[in-house]
Amino acid sequence: MIGNGSMGVLTRTVWQATPRSCEYRHLVNIKSKEPKTGGSLKRPGSWNQECFRNNCLNMASPAEQVLSTGSLETLRTEDQRKHVDHAPANLSSSCILGLGTANPTGKALGIVQKQMAFSPEIYQKHPSLKVYKSPNLGERFNIYEPEAMNIGKQAAERALADWGGDRADITHLISYSTTMLLSPSLDLRLVKCLNLQATVKHYSVSLLGCYGGVNGIRTAAEIAQADPTSRILVVFVEINSAAAQTVNPDNPFADLGPVVSNLAFGDGAGAVVVGKCPTVKEDTVFEVHRSESYLIPNTEDCVTARLLPSGLHSTQEKNYPAHVGQNTGGFIDQLLRDTNLTYVDVNWAVSSGGKPVLDTIEKNCKLNDNQLQVSRHILRNYGNMGAATILFVLNKFRSDKKEDETILVNPWTVAVAFGPGVTLEGLLLKSEPLT
Repeated sequence: MIGNGSMGVLTRTVWQATPRSCEYRHLVNIKSKEPKTGGSLKRPGSWNQECFRNNCLNMASPAEQVLSTGSLETLRTEDQRKHVDHAPANLSSSCILGLGTANPTGKALGIVQKQMAFSPEIYQKHPSLKVYKSPNLGERFNIYEPEAMNIGKQAAERALADWGGDRADITHLISYSTTMLLSPSLDLRLVKCLNLQATVKHYSVSLLGCYGGVNGIRTAAEIAQADPTSRILVVFVEINSAAAQTVNPDNPFADLGPVVSNLAFGDGAGAVVVGKCPTVKEDTVFEVHRSESYLIPNTEDCVTARLLPSGLHSTQEKNYPAHVGQNTGGFIDQLLRDTNLTYVDVNWAVSSGGKPVLDTIEKNCKLNDNQLQVSRHILRNYGNMGAATILFVLNKFRSDKKEDETILVNPWTVAVAFGPGVTLEGLLLKSEPLT
C-alpha cells in the first residue's frame, strides 16, 4: 500500500521463503499502530545479515512476500487477482520505500504556473546571460550550484522522512542531473549535507535528460535485487532556468528552440529510497515488478544536449513526438506481457515531455481522456522538470489517493519516460500488494 511517511496500522506482514540450505518461514501479525522512528533497521525475528540476505534472494516469487500497512478494505476485483496469478515468475520485488519532491521558492512563470529558481531579474545581476552565445558558463555554474543543493537536499530529506528508516542504513547514493555539471559532484555534496555514512557507495549521472528518473529507479531496484540488505537513495535535480538561452538577435525566427525550451522546462527535484524485503517498520510505496528500455532506431539526432562555453544547448526535432507516439504502444505491451493487463487496467504515469508528446501517446494508444490527467496536471503546473518529472507524477497519484480512493484503485501502474536516443524507459509498478 502507498506509504505516507507517518504512523500506519500494520495489519499483517508475511515473510516466506524456502532457501536451498534450510527452510525459512517467518510470520508476524501486528494489529497495533507502529510509528516510524529512527534507529537501526530491525529485521523480523532473530536474524543475521547474511542469513537474511540469503532468505530474500531465494524467495520463490514476489507473491510470497506481503507487506501491508493501513486498512485492507480496498476495492479489489476478481480480474485484478487474476492478473497477479498470471504475473511472470521472474518479477522483481524491489520496492520504493520513500518518495519526496521539492521546488524552488522563486516566481511562477510560463505554463500556467511553474516554479523557477530564478526570475527575469537574474539578468540584471548577470547581464552576460542576455548576450547571444556569450561565454558565460562559469556564471551559470555559480547560479546552478546553490539552488541545486537547496532543492536536492529538500527532496532527499522528504524521501528519507517518508521512508522513516535510519539514514545510517543508506548504503548507496545516486544523483542525476542534466542541467549542469559539478565537481565535487552532487552525490559527494549530498553525502555530506545529508549526514550520510562516509562508507556510502555513491556516484553521479549526467545528461540523461527526461528519462533519467525512470532510469534511476530501475538502477536502484537492480542494486536492491542483487543485495536485499541495501537501501539506495536516488536524488534527481534539474535547474533548467540556469540553462536558459537567448535567440539570435540578428535572426530571431531562424531557431526558436531556446524560446520553446524556456517556456516548457521548469525547475524541480525528486528523490526515492529503494530497497528489497521491507522490514515491519517500512511501508511500501510502489513495488518494482519489471523494467524495460528501448532505443528507437535512427533517432540519435532527434533530441540532443551539448555543454558549450555559453551553457547547455538542447535541440529537439519536430518529429520527436511522432517517434514517441508511434513506439509507446508496443513498448507498453512489453511491460505488460504475460500479465493479462490491458491499457485500461493500469494507471499511466508518464513523464510529461510536452503537450504534443502526451497528445500523440493518448491518440496512438487510444487512451481515455482521463488516463493522462495526472501527467497533464504536472506539466501545466510545474513544466517539464526533466528527470525529476516522473517523481512528481507518482507523488501526485499518492496525494490524490488520500483525497479520492478511486485513484489508484487498480494497483498496477506503468511509469514511462522518454529522452535522448530516442530512448524509452519504463517500469511496471504495483502500489498495493494483493492477497
